[in-house]
Amino acid sequence: MIHLAKAGLLHLIRIYDDVVIPKEVKHEIVDIGKANGYSDAFLVEKAIKNGWIKVIEVKVNEEFARITRMAGLHDAEIGVIYYAYQNRVTALLDEDSARVFARSLGVDVKGSLGLLIEGLREGLITREGGLKGLDKLADVMYLSASVYKLVLKEIEKW
Repeated sequence: MIHLAKAGLLHLIRIYDDVVIPKEVKHEIVDIGKANGYSDAFLVEKAIKNGWIKVIEVKVNEEFARITRMAGLHDAEIGVIYYAYQNRVTALLDEDSARVFARSLGVDVKGSLGLLIEGLREGLITREGGLKGLDKLADVMYLSASVYKLVLKEIEKW
């Protein structure tokens, strides 16, 4: 979500009818981000105020939390994965370790790049917007050359 906001693509989350984030995610993105002066924090806060994003309390099972912390995950990622697992919904995750762990539990995972492509398919952005969005995401997150080329090829189909 941070990457989408930094790239000016946060509106793509509206593909989903209900977007919820654990309070730990809100704290990490909005509260800490605002304290550090990050503009994306204000964008996410606005999306929360506008009702695009709902902040919820996720009570994570202690054993689950212990195992996921041993895997190196943070509280925000743990909350997202646990909620998605319990409710059988898609988790928006960009960190590789979190994505791998979530998938090992059978959780459907989508990242910023996947959301960009889905936004293109759903008509939320044009082909040109998709190309610009890919470049903006490449500026704010690490993309290997092979991943960049793969997504570029997918966007160019449109």
